Amino acid sequence: MKKAILLGLLLVSFAGFSQELEIIEEKNNDEAIIVETLNSHVQNDSNKIYTSVEKMPEYPGGINAFRKFIAANYKTPKTNRDIKGTLIINFVVEPDGSVSDIKVVRDLGFGTGFEAVRILKLTDKWIPGVQNGRPVRVNYSLPININIQGNPPIINPEK
Repeated sequence: MKKAILLGLLLVSFAGFSQELEIIEEKNNDEAIIVETLNSHVQNDSNKIYTSVEKMPEYPGGINAFRKFIAANYKTPKTNRDIKGTLIINFVVEPDGSVSDIKVVRDLGFGTGFEAVRILKLTDKWIPGVQNGRPVRVNYSLPININIQGNPPIINPEK
């Protein structure tokens, strides 16, 4: 009888031990899945484009230096019409400060959008946006006020 009880206890303890091992293995698999998920999140995070970050991208020298750069390099389209309004351009400031994915959201016509894209491609590298202490990709929207006085056509009266 003692041998039967001892054998029963031994079997129960082995069964309990093997279940504990299975639980440990499951925990290890869960931890591996969590680690893999975290790693893939970090890898995918490098491609994420933020719209708002702790420190937004900045043109070297600030917004006033950027305005001066635009004013000095923007070629006014030749037209006999007045062009007045706000051109809106979106772009991404990359972690290295370069500008990519430039899109004109609101164009005033007469080549104003094309010229804004051309100017943006000429800019120096920006100071990138920062999130959680590291540079990240940031979507930037830039309104550009345009006020162009057109040249009225010259009318030669017939003699």
